[in-house]
Amino acid sequence: MNIEYKILRKPRRKTLCISISSDNQVRIKANNSISEKEILAFLRDKQAWIQKTLQFNQSVRNPFIPKQFVSGEKFLILGKQYNLTVCQSTCLKINLQEQCLDAGVPESFLNSPEYLKNKLISWYKCSAYEVIFQRVNIYKPILNVKVKEIMIRNLKRAWANCSTRGIVTFSWRLLMAPLEIIDYVVVHELAHLIHHNHSPRFWKTVEAVMPDYKKAKAWLKINENTFLW
Repeated sequence: MNIEYKILRKPRRKTLCISISSDNQVRIKANNSISEKEILAFLRDKQAWIQKTLQFNQSVRNPFIPKQFVSGEKFLILGKQYNLTVCQSTCLKINLQEQCLDAGVPESFLNSPEYLKNKLISWYKCSAYEVIFQRVNIYKPILNVKVKEIMIRNLKRAWANCSTRGIVTFSWRLLMAPLEIIDYVVVHELAHLIHHNHSPRFWKTVEAVMPDYKKAKAWLKINENTFLW
């Protein structure tokens, strides 16, 4: 097979698992006892699915474009594009204007994209919490669930997750999505407080609140790379 892949060994893992990221990185998760021969056989068995997913990523998904964190770049907030303007300031200041995302940066960090990236992530986290907290409070009574805590994290391979203890964690990147997409993710996670799986009953619960949830689900899959920095 002419497919590049990376093997991630985990001693306690019980099954072989394959994942393909939106930028076409193929990862095989296996425990230490599984041989290279077994992994190759597993890959051959999954070859059609792998090729189909790789093709989808290349032809349908929006491409990943690395950010430079310089004036003129566009940044998404609630589905709208804002031009980043970077200027010198006595202290860090990030303000959202009608058309621009203004970033005042201390002189010593003006030429440090990594500094601005980290500060923008912090700003996105705070802003995401405000929006998501509001949306959760809208949908909690509709689904008749209780949420113990809402957290905003730098989730790299998920939009959100929900624990059985009622702690719901969301990616700060969701702030980039239109409000109806955020609502889908909120409803999805709150539905997990009722069904801790992706069974037909789970999806019926989601559909009862959001009949067109499949459109939002597809939108996230297609636009995933747009959210990556």
